[in-house]
Amino acid sequence: MFNRGLWYREWRNMRWMLLGVTVLFFLGITLGLVTDADRWQSQKDYYESSAFLKQQNEDPEYKTTDEEMKTSLTVVYLAMPMYSNFVEAEYNEYLPFMFYFQVEMFFTLIKIAVFILGVLAVIFERYTRGNRFTASLPYKRTHIIGVKMIMGIATIILSYVASVAIGWSYFLAHVPKEYFQLDTSKFWVDIVGGLFTYILIFLVAILIGLLIGSPIAASVVAFGVMLIPNVLNPTMDNFYRFIWPDEGEAGMTNLLKFEDYINVFSPFSFESPSFRSVIFSVILSILMIIASLILYKKQHIERSGYLFAFPWVKWPFLVLFSLFVGMATANLAITDTELGFIGYLAWGIGATIASFILALYILNKMRGLFQMSKAN
Repeated sequence: MFNRGLWYREWRNMRWMLLGVTVLFFLGITLGLVTDADRWQSQKDYYESSAFLKQQNEDPEYKTTDEEMKTSLTVVYLAMPMYSNFVEAEYNEYLPFMFYFQVEMFFTLIKIAVFILGVLAVIFERYTRGNRFTASLPYKRTHIIGVKMIMGIATIILSYVASVAIGWSYFLAHVPKEYFQLDTSKFWVDIVGGLFTYILIFLVAILIGLLIGSPIAASVVAFGVMLIPNVLNPTMDNFYRFIWPDEGEAGMTNLLKFEDYINVFSPFSFESPSFRSVIFSVILSILMIIASLILYKKQHIERSGYLFAFPWVKWPFLVLFSLFVGMATANLAITDTELGFIGYLAWGIGATIASFILALYILNKMRGLFQMSKAN
């Protein structure tokens, strides 16, 4: 594990992507928080400007109250909940200051870069036939994949912690203390949860790369896994509205708490300030690391280029893929329609069966589409 040659080899293979991830963390988080601090100052300067005061006097009907101005400058959440039941009651009428760095381009690129880092570690190695050379090295397979994961996870942790620390320090230095009323629990849930979200994205790319032997197919499948919250959360919402229409706000609050366990793949997307979802992401990360160590040790190099790196992956993959398509289709069918529960189920079940048959046909008749000649 601590062989200098092994570490040097993996550094040579991953160095540019590791540096790229580091740079994007600083651009996405540090620069984002700096921009938000400057935006806060611009908003405060606007409220104190003569143009704003003149507007206030000329149009008293739409006058901005002192309470509204103070609230709009008050920092409460790093990532504000989208559901009002998770927002403190005093901020339901007037929204507090909202951070925008999570919706900027560089922030989105961090997620993509972390995913590519995992792809580079395993999937790209298949494509370049580098895994055949790796198999001939005098190192244990668990040590090889261990070094890959340590380098990737260490880069993510150090880059994330440094970028958040620098950006938040700048924000604290430029915003007066009287404007801070942080929800401490939610703040740390977002900070710690965000870190493990990026670790999970990295590990998912590795795990999919070990289960799927074809580089192109593995990339597509891993991308599909990242879309799970966008499909599963609306499905749960629809079932809730159909089965428990009278549960009201309390029921929806409990449902959204559960959906936080699905949002572990979306940084800064937790609604509840509970640490349970963060603990779940930590446990999930550990399980993925263990699974990756086992799969990398047992993988067969001769199956590179095949759709499934292990024969037993086929049927679970088909079932999960079909369910994913079925849920997505049902959610699309109910959009802007008055479709009932039976109709919703019919669309979902029908699309699931149809996609299962189609996928099975493609696998049996067009297997060559998934083969990568460079990997054979």
